[in-house]
Amino acid sequence: MEKYNIASPHFPKDDIDGILNRFKEILAGDGLLSMGRNVESFERSFAEYVGTDYAVSTNSCTSALEIALMAIGITGGDEVIVPAQTFIATGSSVVLSGAKAVFCETDDNFLLDFEDMARRITARTKAVIIVHFAGLIHPQIFEIKKYLKRRNIYLIEDAAHAHGAKIGQARAGSIGDIGCFSFYPTKIMTTGEGGMITVNDGTLHAMCASLRNRGLDASAGNEIFGHLGSNRRLTEFQAILGLYQLKRLEEFVASRNKIAGIYKTLLGDLKKAGCLSFQEYPREIRHSYWRFIVFLRDGGISRDRIREHMEKAGIKVDFPYTPLLHLQPVFKNLYGIREGLLPQTEERAKRHFCLPMHVLITEKDAHFIGRTLAGFLS
Repeated sequence: MEKYNIASPHFPKDDIDGILNRFKEILAGDGLLSMGRNVESFERSFAEYVGTDYAVSTNSCTSALEIALMAIGITGGDEVIVPAQTFIATGSSVVLSGAKAVFCETDDNFLLDFEDMARRITARTKAVIIVHFAGLIHPQIFEIKKYLKRRNIYLIEDAAHAHGAKIGQARAGSIGDIGCFSFYPTKIMTTGEGGMITVNDGTLHAMCASLRNRGLDASAGNEIFGHLGSNRRLTEFQAILGLYQLKRLEEFVASRNKIAGIYKTLLGDLKKAGCLSFQEYPREIRHSYWRFIVFLRDGGISRDRIREHMEKAGIKVDFPYTPLLHLQPVFKNLYGIREGLLPQTEERAKRHFCLPMHVLITEKDAHFIGRTLAGFLS
């Protein structure tokens, strides 16, 4: 039986041929293996696409988050507010910087709850990490940015899911003080492993670039190390993959939006009946749909039964991220957290699931997946 996976990387045949030719040139001695012209080109091209002055490539989004926090001077005694619905790295990067992670509620879209965030700000709050969960930019992100700026609090965009997402003319990664992206294989574009930092401030850019490369002062002309950094660099091979994927990004995002539209149409009657709902957002936002999320009605059919039914039809279903960030054992043990700290998010996290979403899902596939789910729920 054919499997409809949740995610799948995609490299068109023409791109594969071009990538292999570029690889062969490097292996034959035409170019460096690391930190060469392809890395520089990928950084320039990505910054231009996002709309920032600078970009710094890293070996993962985890590294990008860690570097971003170090670059803005996060240290012991500081607090960083993090929404509870996100990947472990969003929280672990805060703790590894020496700061305390302060978890806050999420709204009906699984995005940071503005009001709850505001309640959790203290004199120690130095940054807020806003997560574009599933590829959706927070509709209130400009208001949040203004609110934090008045309080001298940094805004970091965790845009790991949001390559190509927009609000108005602003792309994800260009709105906060620093943006952080992932190029893991499940993401909208991939380099296998990898990440990117986007930033407009020249001083922050220089610091991020230095910390990524063991603390090297790139302007010194020789091996002068002005900071305590680490080796979190991207290879030339990964940068080549990134350049080819970036050229396809608009195509990838358009495909995901088309599939999302089919799902919404086929599940529309169930939504009208109050059986389920989706992430809702205004027309000026373009969702990048790293995932297509369905929220079930409270007290309705269990998502475990849905997953069992869908997987019998060869359709993968998952529940990112389970458990929620603050209920991961590392944070429960570190901060003495128990279930009930964030009831709004915890309740919603029992009712969400995701349908397959990637470029290899055809319109025919989407109709089969949507009809299979609609038929079962009806």
